[in-house]
Amino acid sequence: MPDVCTCGAKLPPDARFCHKCGKPQRDEPVFVEEVAPPPPLPVSEVPVPAPARIGFHNLLAVRVALMAGALGLCLFVLLGQLPGLQVIAILSPIASGVFAVHLYKRKTGQRLSMASGAHLGWISGIFGFLITTLLFTAFAVMLTNPELAEAVRQQAGATRPEVMQALKEIQTAAGITKALLESFVFLTLLPTFGGSLGAKLLDRD
Repeated sequence: MPDVCTCGAKLPPDARFCHKCGKPQRDEPVFVEEVAPPPPLPVSEVPVPAPARIGFHNLLAVRVALMAGALGLCLFVLLGQLPGLQVIAILSPIASGVFAVHLYKRKTGQRLSMASGAHLGWISGIFGFLITTLLFTAFAVMLTNPELAEAVRQQAGATRPEVMQALKEIQTAAGITKALLESFVFLTLLPTFGGSLGAKLLDRD
């Protein structure tokens, strides 16, 4: 180790730095303290998004309900025309509610509570009622044609007298209101029950 620094200052024995300019006077090994890596953070579970609520804002629920409501109405009309199957036809709105829950669960993998299933069934019933109202309106307009109305009366009177009576009732405002109210109650309450029942049964899978 030199006794004099390059700046001209005289160094004391074993000086590590120049007391005048601060220049290091010898090379010293640099010790780097090893810092242990921090422990790994616990792996958090991937957050599962909350299931979409059943309602008219849920487009998938709306599509499923529309399909189920239309299918239930078709079954009701077709089975109602077959002798001995009228009782089964009455159960078709319930089946539409069960089918709506099944189809929604199949597409989303989401299990519905009984309340959500009932809500989905009710929406399917609303669509069934809307379709019924459109068909009923078209039929009422058709009856304004005297020739078509007479043809319907003759056919109904010859085969099913109860249909003839119904035709007479829907030609009045009170009869139309009564028919629509009965259709609304029938086509919404039964699918609502079917949706709740479907959610209860399918929850066991």
